[in-house]
Amino acid sequence: MGVTRFEPLHGLSAAIDRLTEHAADWTTPRLLDEGLDLVRDASWADTCALLRIDGDVVTPVRCRPADAVAPQGPISPAVPTSWFPWGLAPVHADRFLLVDDARTLPVTPEGTTVLGELGTRSCLHLPLRERGATVGAIHVFWSESRLEWDDDRGRLLRSLGQFLLSRCTTIGD
Repeated sequence: MGVTRFEPLHGLSAAIDRLTEHAADWTTPRLLDEGLDLVRDASWADTCALLRIDGDVVTPVRCRPADAVAPQGPISPAVPTSWFPWGLAPVHADRFLLVDDARTLPVTPEGTTVLGELGTRSCLHLPLRERGATVGAIHVFWSESRLEWDDDRGRLLRSLGQFLLSRCTTIGD
């Protein structure tokens, strides 16, 4: 029973290793797309995004599928860190924040669009931390309800996110 539980994590770890082996050969956009596709596959998500924190601003770097940038999808343009994520900044998530019913969470601080209007039911915030500071995040979105999150998987995805973040600068790289 224990072996079955860890096989998927071993597979994810091996996939991340293969991705990093190609880092020198692939363009940054391909590396980001392949990495975020791993995030989507590992979490069975509909959409995911990589975000960077620069000072007091959070900026999307890349998302999958690529057309998920607002107003078409749940990834907003640059937002203040005092609001990020989805107006839930006071929670101060260190490892992850899973929101089962995210339909009423705003996409931007203005709150004119909520995640439910974009087909999102549940979402996950994985902060990317470096030397005690949050430098970015991975956001994962599902159209169906998610009641739990296996943070063993999250540990690997956060490592992948940190690697991807180190390889790029802004959206469209």
